[in-house]
Amino acid sequence: MVFIGRDDDLAFLQDCYDDAKAQLVILYGRRRIGKTETLVRFSQDRPTLFFAAQTGTKEEQLAEFTQRMAAQGAPAGKYLSRYANWSDALGDLAELPEPADGRRRLVIIDEFPYLVKSDPTLPSVLQNLWDHRLRHENLMIVLCGSAMSFIEKEILSEKAPLYGRATGVLKMLPMPYWDAVQFFPGYSAEDKALAYAILGGVPQYLATFDPERPLAWNLKRYVLRRGAALYAEPDVLMREEFRETAKYNTIIRAIALGDTKLNDIATHTLIPIGTLGFYLSSLMEVGIVEREFPVTAKLAEQAKGTRGLYRLADDFFRFWYSFVYPNRSELESGDVDGVYEEVVAPALHDFAASAFERMCREWLRRQSLRGKLPYRVNRVGRWWDKTDEIDVVALDRTGRKAIAGECKFRNNPMDPAMLDVLRARAAKLKVDERLLMMFSLHGFTPQLDAIAAADDAVRLVGMNDLFD
Repeated sequence: MVFIGRDDDLAFLQDCYDDAKAQLVILYGRRRIGKTETLVRFSQDRPTLFFAAQTGTKEEQLAEFTQRMAAQGAPAGKYLSRYANWSDALGDLAELPEPADGRRRLVIIDEFPYLVKSDPTLPSVLQNLWDHRLRHENLMIVLCGSAMSFIEKEILSEKAPLYGRATGVLKMLPMPYWDAVQFFPGYSAEDKALAYAILGGVPQYLATFDPERPLAWNLKRYVLRRGAALYAEPDVLMREEFRETAKYNTIIRAIALGDTKLNDIATHTLIPIGTLGFYLSSLMEVGIVEREFPVTAKLAEQAKGTRGLYRLADDFFRFWYSFVYPNRSELESGDVDGVYEEVVAPALHDFAASAFERMCREWLRRQSLRGKLPYRVNRVGRWWDKTDEIDVVALDRTGRKAIAGECKFRNNPMDPAMLDVLRARAAKLKVDERLLMMFSLHGFTPQLDAIAAADDAVRLVGMNDLFD
């Protein structure tokens, strides 16, 4: 399979590799995000010890690590069948033969949390070795893990033994839409946007679909069909991350149905607010849920949480809990076509609207980085008050200049009336300068084209612009 995207992540790893000092890099992110594939790509043509940890006993893991060390030429491999402990095993990294070309040796330990689970002293052991020996060697060590809360609490927190030792910390995020849609080079711009709205930026999900087949065929075959690759994916991930999956399912379902305020979620789920906060925090830690504030909200306001809304950060979870979870009975009985034609297809464009808005916000950030906006934007997000909402708002660093955007993922062109609505809402922003942008799936009426041509403060952005 062709490797797609991850240019920034690979560039970061390359910078670490090129640094003159020894490197201890922590790379983590949710499952299926592409960590292992990125590390495999990075390690190509480099002298590398790649150890993919498995669940098992400490002795089993040490035995497997010993074999990997022996294959790399570790002297102890000539007479040891298994290192006695992790201190000896990791300490022997300093004894690996120097690469013939003088390059730095790369050591990658994938799913490091599996090793710690079988031997909780391992972080302390590594900390001691790093402080007294390994940081003086010509090594780059990468510790990789999918257990995000574990990495942040047991590896990166102030109380963790390895705190302050990492020379680099990379949290891998979902792909931006412009990389994600490269999985579907033959799709129309509309279907690319729909595929992204359904699957998000998770490489393993994107790679599941057959780019030679229509979007509807892929949805039926790989998502809605019982036993298919993605049919039970959220169920699997929930069981891996949480114990009380029923409560978490109820919370996610409530958010997917539109309950975004804390009180509304509590009412829907019948979970007391005090308890609900714990579950929501856990969902945010693994990247399933996020809390959103108006882009103009100050830090003090965000700390109080008075206006924050909860939304599903994972697009596929949002699709699954919107269409698969509530229709499991029909899908289990094999009525894939019925669910798709009567439930999914009629609602798909409305469902994709929020993902389209996020695409537009990502596009603005990218345009800013490329210097293609009148000014560099500092914050990009949504804005709302008690009566109105603006899909896209980008502010400069002073907060006195704003780009306000209206997004429509519909099969009819945008018209001047929509611009008038945006203009009225944007007037509520307390700024000195406003630029209005209209983002549309199916273009713009001639009247709106004429207005934009005559007014520098109005810009029209079509699908071809987003995918340029």
